[in-house]
Amino acid sequence: MPGCLCGLLLFLFLSRSTHTHPWCPEGCCCPGPGSSVLCEGQGWRSLPRSVPPNVSALSVARNRLCDVDHLLLPFSRLRELSLSHNELSRFPRGLPSGLETLLLRVNRITYLTATSLRQLSNLTRLDMEDNRVRVIQAGTFQGLKQLRFLSLKGNRLSSIPDSLPGSLVHLDVSHNCISTLGLTSLASLVNLQMFKVNSNHLKFIPDRAFESLPSLKAVQLDDNLWACECDILYLYRWLLNSRLKMATDLVCAAPLHLARRFLLTLSVVAICPTFLRPNERISYNVLGLPHKLQESPRQALSNNAQISSSKPITGTYSLIQARAVKSKAKQNLSKDTALYSRQNQQNPQDLAPRYTLEEMNYVDCQAMAGNDVTSPGASVTSTAQPTVSESPRCSEDSTGSSPHENVTHVTITSVVLPTDKASFQPTILYRPVPPHEKNAIVALLAVLCVLVLLVLLAVILVLKKILERNRRVAPIEQS
Repeated sequence: MPGCLCGLLLFLFLSRSTHTHPWCPEGCCCPGPGSSVLCEGQGWRSLPRSVPPNVSALSVARNRLCDVDHLLLPFSRLRELSLSHNELSRFPRGLPSGLETLLLRVNRITYLTATSLRQLSNLTRLDMEDNRVRVIQAGTFQGLKQLRFLSLKGNRLSSIPDSLPGSLVHLDVSHNCISTLGLTSLASLVNLQMFKVNSNHLKFIPDRAFESLPSLKAVQLDDNLWACECDILYLYRWLLNSRLKMATDLVCAAPLHLARRFLLTLSVVAICPTFLRPNERISYNVLGLPHKLQESPRQALSNNAQISSSKPITGTYSLIQARAVKSKAKQNLSKDTALYSRQNQQNPQDLAPRYTLEEMNYVDCQAMAGNDVTSPGASVTSTAQPTVSESPRCSEDSTGSSPHENVTHVTITSVVLPTDKASFQPTILYRPVPPHEKNAIVALLAVLCVLVLLVLLAVILVLKKILERNRRVAPIEQS
């Protein structure tokens, strides 16, 4: 009886299969009719035909897809699509024109042509993080008048693409090979609020580069190859005067005698000695910069109080005073920077819009569908980056060589790309157990329960005989 009860309970537990709607493809999760379909981690090499045509959000991430050209064109109501963590070697063709969100993280895309995004005029979010993009043709993003979020993080770009749409609010080109910021590339970004260009090969920032970004609220510049020489004085002044959310602990990589020194701990004389000539008296303002570098004194960075500078400070003693005032201003600035950094850590994507496929993973979908998912650590996060297995079908690029006409980026060879170790985290994927595997497991456990019951009965019989033998009373001897 205990064995039968054990097997029955186990069967009822495992028989609670994934509850989905009748129209939902096998192995997928569909929380509601005609809304979202999540088919993640199924190992598919092609899209299933059972996906409903009226779906609005579709995720086929973490599969082995290498060619989806024109397969999604019939889904006219599709608004959000995730093809992340697959084996795509080029940008998919024939996508629905009404698409608003497209996620292509962790694929093998190497270039973008001018016609790749021509039909996606309604696109508001494009995420191509951790691909292999080296070349982007001129005018690729020109027709995307509604694009607000663009992430090209973790690719192999040598410069920022040209003709970026003015509607951009969030631009992430971190962890690339960018060595310079082109003024023409930034000139049209009048609505840009978040700009991430950290972990690149920047040595300096061109003069008046950030003046063309009037809406900028946060910028990330750390982990670059900053050359603390005369060309960096614009960035030096801008960091001291800016009130944006940013990391100001920029480390010098050159020249050799200033390597590993923080930029804001240096003086103007240390950065650019040519500004001080022998026997020349130079006027300094409260920040320790020559007046030809800064037109007028700024307000104090700590308490917004106006520092009096009615008379210019000159001579050797004035330089000491200016450095002392600048040092105090930098300390106050570091406090503000720490506060901004904490705010960014609490909500790093505060300027990015929210989307369905970003907020809901596979386990959340199962919970919304009424399924009991108790597997520990079975969350599917968007930041996990598992190693994509090599497939013979995807090893060759069917489109041939990359185009070389009107390109905005030049391929860089022998470059070691920076690695974002924090983004590589192991993830345990949840996979629904097929019915035949459930039946085999139930049968095996039922047999084990029967064997355990038989062993218990045998032990009980042996113990009973031992007790009966010990209870026997020897007969009384007759005299």
